[in-house]
Amino acid sequence: MLSGHAPHANAGGQGGIVQAEEKSNEGCSCASHEAAIKAEYVLFDMMDSNIIPDKKLCNAVISGWARSGSDDAILHAEEVCNRMDALGIGPDGVCFNSLINVYAKSNHPEKSVKSLQVLERMEKRRVAPTSVTYTLLFEACQDDDEFLMNVFESCIENGLLDEKLQDSFMDYGPACIKERLGGSIPYTWSENANRGPGGMSRNQIKMNMKRGSTGKDVSSFGWAR
Repeated sequence: MLSGHAPHANAGGQGGIVQAEEKSNEGCSCASHEAAIKAEYVLFDMMDSNIIPDKKLCNAVISGWARSGSDDAILHAEEVCNRMDALGIGPDGVCFNSLINVYAKSNHPEKSVKSLQVLERMEKRRVAPTSVTYTLLFEACQDDDEFLMNVFESCIENGLLDEKLQDSFMDYGPACIKERLGGSIPYTWSENANRGPGGMSRNQIKMNMKRGSTGKDVSSFGWAR
């Protein structure tokens, strides 16, 4: 917590309003855009009032912009990240994934390179990517074989190639990737595969549970199914 600031806000109070607005981002794009604007307004009002929101609330606003269908969603999502940095609550893996999703769902002419730049930002901050990160990068880069190859190489280098990604690359990837996936896949390509917010893989969590070194069920880590 920064000196002179109030404690972090959670889902109660204004934080609950942010999440309510984010959940209302359904239906027509106009309604989704309006909901994203309202949620951002509440979040920024909290920040301007020296109330530091938690990362979950910030991620809710970024996610709202991903679903807004707005032409300026990227600018708004990046501003949320900038404000988080200014308050000393830099984006975590979940927030960065949501930011990549904003680029993936946009019509930005350079969304492939921009989304990979988000991955570079994660690496510089030592924020671990997950298989979800690469699924979103695949979506952002799928129309550009060169960038998609970069996504694939980074994915297998980090050992995050799970079954969903294998299917995506086999169905929509360039021929050179399909050829590499056509044979026996090295264990190292998928040894860290997980769809959680970062950290241990699903198998690692299960092994630790057997040893009695964790007190949490695997489902509590919030993996996407």
